[in-house]
Amino acid sequence: MRRGAALAAAALAISVASLARHTPAEDKAPPRVERMKVGGVSREDDAAAEKYFTNTELVDQHGRAHRFYEGLLRGRKVLINFAFTSCKGACPTMTANLARVQELLRARGERATLLTITVDPENDTPAALKQYAARFKAGEGWYFLTGAPDNVAAVLRRLGGQVRRPEEHMMTLLVGDTSTGVWLKTFATEQPETLVHLVQHLNDPQ
Repeated sequence: MRRGAALAAAALAISVASLARHTPAEDKAPPRVERMKVGGVSREDDAAAEKYFTNTELVDQHGRAHRFYEGLLRGRKVLINFAFTSCKGACPTMTANLARVQELLRARGERATLLTITVDPENDTPAALKQYAARFKAGEGWYFLTGAPDNVAAVLRRLGGQVRRPEEHMMTLLVGDTSTGVWLKTFATEQPETLVHLVQHLNDPQ
């Protein structure tokens, strides 16, 4: 990976920590957003993004295996968050919020893939994730991901979402367009309309 791409990719993981210390109640508007560039339109940029995100195998709620970058990220707008099915805290709120985001995106004709990655792969089986997804009426194009614990941990490290205990997970939402390499971080608990606006204007000049 080129030095610039490596630094940008590192920022994707490292700066998540600053978001974890912030709560949405601290400021109503505009939402706090951090932007970075990982990948891009050229073949070289795409290869750098693939190397960074890796093609680690994860398994969705239907038991289907996916290579992470090639099967779930490449060429797509994606929204990524972290959760676990037995969570009694923020997870239900985040998931319900993202369900509304998915509904609004579809209504506006915006194609985007949602990825919810478990931070508790030892307990979150595909069957448990399928039941959880159904609880929130998750639509097509929303993948609830688990897999071998080492594989899940590897992906979480790349995204800055690895925690020691599931209940310590972050409310971070990563929004990216792998066809342009533009990524941002915000909170999965922001207003649905705000998140939809961020997705639709992700590639606007800054």
